[in-house]
Amino acid sequence: MNRNLSYWETSILLKPFDFIVLGAGLTGKQVALKIKKKFPSARVAVVDRSTFSYGASTRNAGFACFGSISEFVMDANEYGETLLLDLISKRHKGIHQLISEFGAEKIGFQASGGYEMFENKDEFESVFSQLNYYNQQLKSCLGINQTFDVMENHSMNKSYFPKSIFNAHEGQLNSGLLNQTIADLMHREGVIPLYGINVESINASNNSYTLMTNEGFELVTNQLIVCNNAFASELLPELNVVPARGQIIVTKPIDNLPFNGIFHADKGYIYYRTIDNRLLIGGGRNFYKAEETTSTIETTDNLRNFLENYIKQFILPNKTFEIDMHWSGIMGMGKEKYPIVKRIDSHLLVAVRMGGMGVALGPVVSDELMMLL
Repeated sequence: MNRNLSYWETSILLKPFDFIVLGAGLTGKQVALKIKKKFPSARVAVVDRSTFSYGASTRNAGFACFGSISEFVMDANEYGETLLLDLISKRHKGIHQLISEFGAEKIGFQASGGYEMFENKDEFESVFSQLNYYNQQLKSCLGINQTFDVMENHSMNKSYFPKSIFNAHEGQLNSGLLNQTIADLMHREGVIPLYGINVESINASNNSYTLMTNEGFELVTNQLIVCNNAFASELLPELNVVPARGQIIVTKPIDNLPFNGIFHADKGYIYYRTIDNRLLIGGGRNFYKAEETTSTIETTDNLRNFLENYIKQFILPNKTFEIDMHWSGIMGMGKEKYPIVKRIDSHLLVAVRMGGMGVALGPVVSDELMMLL
C-alpha cells in the first residue's frame, strides 16, 4: 500500500536517522537501548514489520539456559569444542547480565534449575559417561565447580528413565515481561519505535543506507544495524542464516502438576516447563526438518499431534489435559550455532543467527556490536 506522506511526516517523523536498528526482537531492543545510552543526542529508531517482534523473542518457551550435555556432545562433534565452550560462556554470561541489568522480578526470572530427561538407560548412560568431563570443562570456562549432577526423578512419571542430569545454574523467565521491560527502557531513553513497517530492500549510498518499505516511503540512516535474526538473509542473502520454525503448545490449567523447572530431552529438541499451572512444551522439529526449515509463522497439525502424544507418553500419562494455545516462532540457524556479529561496511552492521538461544545471547551480542560502533 502506497500513501502520500504529509509535510509533518517527512520533515519531522521520518527525517534521516543517525542509527536504525532493523528488528525489534530481544537483540535489536538491547542494541537500540545501548546506542541511545552511548550517544544520547543521536536520532535512533527501531524498525519491525510486526507490532511485536515477528521472530522468536515473544514466541519462545521462556528458558534461561545454556545447554544440556547431550546437546554439547552433538555440537562439539559438529562445530568443534573450542567454539562450543566459547558459546556456552557467552550464554551463561548473558543470563547473568539479564538479571543484573533488568532485575529478576522485572523479567520473571526463577532460578528453578534445568533437567535433562532420558527415555531409556542407554540414553542416560551415554550422557552420564560425559558428565565429569564437561564439569571439568565448564569449571575452566565458567568458574563453576560442578555444573551437572545426577538427580532421581521422584516427581516425574515412570515412562522416563528414573535418573536425570540436573543443572542448578539455569532457570525460567517470562518472555513477555522481559520484552516489555527492555522496550519500556528503550522508549524512555528516546528510541523511536517504527513498528508495522516491512522493509523490502536496503540500498547503500556514499554515506548512508536507504530502506525501501512496503508502504512506498523511504527511511534513511547513517548507520544501519540488522538484527532481524532469522530473516536477515531476505535482505542480505550472502549471510549464512537459515530460518527454523519452533512450535509450542500450552495446556489449560492442570491441578497438581508434579514438577517445576525447565526440562530438556532428545538433545534439546524437546523442551518443556510449567507456567501458571499449565504445561508448556515445544520442539520436535528434528522429526520434521524439511517442513520446519521455513520462515512461515503458521502452525501445523503434525507438530501439535507429536507434542500432544509426547505429553501423554512421557510427561502426564495418567492425567487428562486440554490444549489451550498453539503458536510458532522463527529462529535463526546456520552452518554453525555461533552468532554473526560484524561490520559489513562503513554504514552497515549485523548481529544475527542466535541459534535458538537469543534470550541468553542477546546481552552479550549487543555488547559485542557496540564495540564495533
